[in-house]
Amino acid sequence: MKKRDYKWTAEKKEAWISVSIVTVFFLASLVLIGFMSYLIVSSESLRLENSVERAFNDVTWALQQGEESIPETMQNRDVLGFGYYTPAGNPIYLWGDAYMRLPFSLFDDNSSLSDTLISINRDSGRIECMRYAELISFNPDNLLSGKGKDMLDFPDVIYLAFDASAFIERITFTRAVSVIVVLVIIACYFIVLWVLGKNRQYRNALRQQESLVSLGEAARTLTHEIKNPLSAIRLELAILKRSVTGPVLDDVLVIDHETERLTKLTDRVSEFLHNPLGHPEVVDLVEALRELVPLFHGDVKWLEPKFRIAPVYFDKEKLRSVLENLMKNAIESCEGMEKTDVEAEVIADKEGFYHVYVRDRGCGVSKKDEKRIFDPFFTTKVHGSGIGLSITSKFVTAAGGSIRLYPRQGGGTVADVRIPVYGRKDVR
Repeated sequence: MKKRDYKWTAEKKEAWISVSIVTVFFLASLVLIGFMSYLIVSSESLRLENSVERAFNDVTWALQQGEESIPETMQNRDVLGFGYYTPAGNPIYLWGDAYMRLPFSLFDDNSSLSDTLISINRDSGRIECMRYAELISFNPDNLLSGKGKDMLDFPDVIYLAFDASAFIERITFTRAVSVIVVLVIIACYFIVLWVLGKNRQYRNALRQQESLVSLGEAARTLTHEIKNPLSAIRLELAILKRSVTGPVLDDVLVIDHETERLTKLTDRVSEFLHNPLGHPEVVDLVEALRELVPLFHGDVKWLEPKFRIAPVYFDKEKLRSVLENLMKNAIESCEGMEKTDVEAEVIADKEGFYHVYVRDRGCGVSKKDEKRIFDPFFTTKVHGSGIGLSITSKFVTAAGGSIRLYPRQGGGTVADVRIPVYGRKDVR
């Protein structure tokens, strides 16, 4: 199994530190929001329980004073209903909106008040409380008729109902705002991570651009300096070819061949560095391919399109360079095989583009080379210069098109050159 490269570079360290700082900051924000929400909800709950406790105290006082003081006490405490019940839930005294029989199953012990059970109905905005009243001492003659006096020997139950809509609204609002703030913080977190990633990509692209500018200046200077001695060498070789014979001539021809290769390389580098747009004109793509395919002596199969002409706005020589380079690469990729299966085809899509497909059955492009295949001076060939596909991509992009390479079904590679149809609004 191939080991992964975990080299701790300065760029990785910077990215890790940035992500860590952002993550810690946003986690701290989430904790703070959660804590604040908890404090607000707890504060509201304590306020409610305080109101309940004060209401029970006032009710106890009213029971001790007599029936006449109960209505006034209930209204002062915003009580909707009051009931005094037997331990079995039967009513002894009712005031306002109270149960005829107390439903004990509604209450649970979710209050911090040890002697009070509370039930909250969020739909109706009503809070109901009950408490056993065994410690309350009062004169039954002030409140009850004679038939109920015998019931007071047991721990009776006090019931209170409050309008808690304001309390429930505050709690609901607090929780809703907390959830929204948390979602906003999470969204901001991912946005910040995306911005950091884009910023790193931008800086990497800027560094690459600076490197390419420096490389271009160096290549321009180098090609200029190489051309002068090359001209002198070619002149001397022309004289030698006329004056020598035999084995010496063979050696001179080898030198002449390699010098010619070097001259073509400097010309292509110069071509890459100069204006990629050139002098565009209306060119028939079908005609250009028909003229070029026979030059490869049957190594390229031409698939006739359904249309007669395919006008594009392209520099004629640069278009020829693009097509020739792709076909040459396709043929070279099939070297060593019994049969050269290379096809060239033009297809029009519905978006206003022509696609030139050059297909081969070669070794294809490996995954690790896909991102660098169009980089200047990158090549997988032993004798390649790595400039051909870079020039091709630059020419096609300058004309408003695009190029991509992808695997061919059954093996090999497909080169897809996408060129705008002449007459589109975005084509000059």
